[in-house]
Amino acid sequence: MKYILEYKKFGYESGDEVLIHYWYNGMITPVLIIDKVGRKFSISHNIDESKIKNAPNELISSTDIIDIYRKKIKKK
Repeated sequence: MKYILEYKKFGYESGDEVLIHYWYNGMITPVLIIDKVGRKFSISHNIDESKIKNAPNELISSTDIIDIYRKKIKKK
């Protein structure tokens, strides 16, 4: 039972930026999780780092998520 409680801590939440494999052209792009709908996530491509700005919001499953997006720090 302890394992199940610890596993829930590593889930994705609303407001997280994650990397996905986009189905249309096969590129890996960061997206913003808007909401969790059942077992799926509603995502938006409308963030600065996204390579696909005009893509509509869509539902994806957790298996489509590759990793959490880590922003690069720009050096001065």
